[in-house]
Amino acid sequence: MKEIFVQLPGQDRSYRILLEAGLRFRLDDYLTQVCPNPRVWVVSDALVARLYGSGTVALLKNRGIQASLLTVPRGEKSKSWPVLSRLVCQLLEQGADRQSLLVALGGGVIGDLTGFLASIFMRGIPFVQVPTTLLAMVDAAIGGKTAINLPAGKNLIGTFHQPRLVLIDPEFLLTLPARERRNGLAEVIKAGFIHDLDLLEMLSGPGQTLWRDRQLRNRGLLAEIIGRAVAIKARVVAEDEKEGDRRRILNFGHTVGHALEKASGFKIKHGEAVAMGMAAALDFSVELTGLSPAEASQGKELLRSQGLPLRPPSLSREEVLGALQMDKKRQADHLVFILLRRLGEAVIYPKAPLTMISDWLRA
Repeated sequence: MKEIFVQLPGQDRSYRILLEAGLRFRLDDYLTQVCPNPRVWVVSDALVARLYGSGTVALLKNRGIQASLLTVPRGEKSKSWPVLSRLVCQLLEQGADRQSLLVALGGGVIGDLTGFLASIFMRGIPFVQVPTTLLAMVDAAIGGKTAINLPAGKNLIGTFHQPRLVLIDPEFLLTLPARERRNGLAEVIKAGFIHDLDLLEMLSGPGQTLWRDRQLRNRGLLAEIIGRAVAIKARVVAEDEKEGDRRRILNFGHTVGHALEKASGFKIKHGEAVAMGMAAALDFSVELTGLSPAEASQGKELLRSQGLPLRPPSLSREEVLGALQMDKKRQADHLVFILLRRLGEAVIYPKAPLTMISDWLRA
């Protein structure tokens, strides 16, 4: 088993990330370590609930743990006030209290939504992340960012609420569609771009075909790739929990990516949008931070080789720019952008002009 610690200041705030095939079958052992005699509510979306939710609740009940399942519709639209309000009412109706424990069983949407629910219910209750998608395993489940969306933009209302534990079982990926694997792979590549050249080499070499293997036969390589990406996220979060400075490098590709998601009505998947955002950031890095054109091309070729898009489909430029205007990192007519000085070295660029992004979209 691979074990990674997120070391945060303050009592009882650090937590473990455990990575091993089959962990989902030992969930009860770890929940009781986090919260003795827990009353558990598992939150999942309709698809994951059908695949794993009922079995998870049955496993917990068979081990003597009181457990219930709450389901929401699939997709970003579940990160909303109406869905959140319904979950709060369900918890109250079913007798949840401050000693209750939530389990986020699903992808990034479920993790964000469940974490936000845990942070506000009874002024805060514990929760555990059990990510079922690659994107959630390497990014969304780690770091304590929780949020819901507003019509004006993505993740505009949220909290920092750290999980008590993150359990990563790579076997969940066996039922993940190819598009969702690519969706998560964008975040793995991002980790390499900002901090780990060796990870980029792994993805360019033997890891390049791993994701096309329906059975993911090279389990050792899979665990190594996931573990390296997780370790980068954990290290950065430990250094800067609430995105005062260093943590902002994790937003590489996300500024343009979030705007593309919003402008498409979330028809573009998060990872696909981030891939396009990273392609844009590579271009901007050549212009603003001295990244060599050869390295920018190398980075874009890696994205392309993994089946990720580099340019957005036909979208309204005005809608994309409008979404950028609502970005949390906007300052007047500039955006704080994460760029690269070289592959594996991210820098925070405080004043990227919106006109530059407008020109990229027009091109």
